[in-house]
Amino acid sequence: MVQTLAWNDTSNILCGIQDTRFTVWYYPNTVYVDKDLLPKTLHEKDASEFSKNPQIVHFVGNQITIRRADGSLIHLNISPYPAILHEYVSSSKWEDAVRLCRFVKDQTMWACLAAMAVANKDMATAEIAYASIGEIDKVQYINSIKDLPSKESRMAHILLFSGNTQEAETLLLQTGFIYQAIQVNINLYNWDRALELAVKHKTHVDTVLAYRQKFLEDFGKKETNKRFLQYAEATITNFEGIQIYIKSELQSVLPNMKNS
Repeated sequence: MVQTLAWNDTSNILCGIQDTRFTVWYYPNTVYVDKDLLPKTLHEKDASEFSKNPQIVHFVGNQITIRRADGSLIHLNISPYPAILHEYVSSSKWEDAVRLCRFVKDQTMWACLAAMAVANKDMATAEIAYASIGEIDKVQYINSIKDLPSKESRMAHILLFSGNTQEAETLLLQTGFIYQAIQVNINLYNWDRALELAVKHKTHVDTVLAYRQKFLEDFGKKETNKRFLQYAEATITNFEGIQIYIKSELQSVLPNMKNS
């Protein structure tokens, strides 16, 4: 349970005391960008020295003032570098931000920069930062985004990477990439939405049903969703055949995607 919280006076940095731990969240927005990174963007220490019921009075610059129950004050200093990183990022000085992280040589800084870069859709910086903390799978995903044939599909996958699923779907639909929008929902197991889009646009209903059927078979379950049962009665699905169809469809739209 969090007992006391305080925001920094100039930067998006939060500190708090919960149970017996004192925590500084150097980039709280990480939770909306990449939850896996959140533990790497924290500074924690034992809070037992603050006695019972401490209260954070001020968080100014890199100094935090805590009042104990007896009224005495404790002054804590944290690293000044995260605040400098925030300044660089807010000014879009990405090269300076990278240089700072290389100078400090701290995993927490790199993790913060990775989350900040993704939030601001600067994937070149994000790639450097993720590589520096050993997140190879995410580096590979960022590289796969670079290889996508259209700027719309690249932007959609950047939005997906940063957790903005609805925005990604909207972008794909607006630019005519209906199948890709459906596939996004299939990949996220948003089955109802995937079927809704397929029915609305009168395309790939069989694709959604086939992926849904395979998903249930993999887990040894039977279909119970009435809407899926309704469409399954009137649709013949063949997973291998559908995969071939999808591949040929993507190849047919590839020239248009490259020109967009």
